[in-house]
Amino acid sequence: MKKDGTVHLTQPHLIDQILDDLALAQDNVKGKDIPAMSSKILTRDKKGKPFDGGFNYRSIIGKLNYLEKGTRSDIAYIVHQCARFTEDPRAIHATALRWLGRYLKMTRDKGLIIQPKHGKGLEVYVDADFSGN
Repeated sequence: MKKDGTVHLTQPHLIDQILDDLALAQDNVKGKDIPAMSSKILTRDKKGKPFDGGFNYRSIIGKLNYLEKGTRSDIAYIVHQCARFTEDPRAIHATALRWLGRYLKMTRDKGLIIQPKHGKGLEVYVDADFSGN
């Protein structure tokens, strides 16, 4: 915690584990500036090349889910896209996870920043439909 009360939450150890699992921990691996290709939506790709089994797909998805929920909401979309294909991943899904790994390598020290406002209490916002019930 900083003197102004700001808290920066990161999970570099978990990112290191993910990079090790994806075999991206070496210094010569180039990073990516964005978590996923913005022009590509993942599909089932039944006719595509099968996943080569180069890493434990389910384990990576589990670790990424934990990372996304805890400190890295910026990776939520691609993690959820990849998680949809955990039962039958294809090469394209593995490529998406490796891309995400390269992004995490570049942004290893990033995370959630909490800046409390002194003098303010807890503010809660509810959905309009919920408040009517």
